[in-house]
Amino acid sequence: MGIKCLFLLLALALLAPAACTPDRKAQEELRQEIQGLKTEIKALKEKVAKLESSQQEMLTSLQKPQAPAAAAGTPEPTETLSVDQILRDKERLQGSRVKVKGMPGTVLVHHKTILLKGAPGVVEVYFGGLPDVKAINRLTSTTLDQPLTFTGVLNLPPRGGGNPRITAEAVEF
Repeated sequence: MGIKCLFLLLALALLAPAACTPDRKAQEELRQEIQGLKTEIKALKEKVAKLESSQQEMLTSLQKPQAPAAAAGTPEPTETLSVDQILRDKERLQGSRVKVKGMPGTVLVHHKTILLKGAPGVVEVYFGGLPDVKAINRLTSTTLDQPLTFTGVLNLPPRGGGNPRITAEAVEF
């Protein structure tokens, strides 16, 4: 029995490597799949690099101050306008620096906005960006019974309506 077992083991040892060797066709298919995956990975890396660069560009553009740059390009207003004049000529004055004088109306403290009243309507003045904190506190905490003069850039609301809005850069009591 020992010789038969030895012979059987020897036969299995000789046949086993032939049975375990992969098929050349299967090996070639695997190589092609691996090559395709490598190409796909390379394309995805390029897309990620493009996305990262565009994201970086957006971050740098957001970090640049938009309002001061626009305000710096507009000339200093020469005359003080009334609320009525602003409302009448709002299309012509859009985007320009204006100086407006009017009676204060409602103060929206949480929005840091004050409404200047005129006969045909109101002009919203956003004063949250004023550099003088004392002026902001005075606008929000005291009774305003005298005309105020604001200097800032006039913007119009989208076509849906609303009041013209001035982003205040300075205030005179």
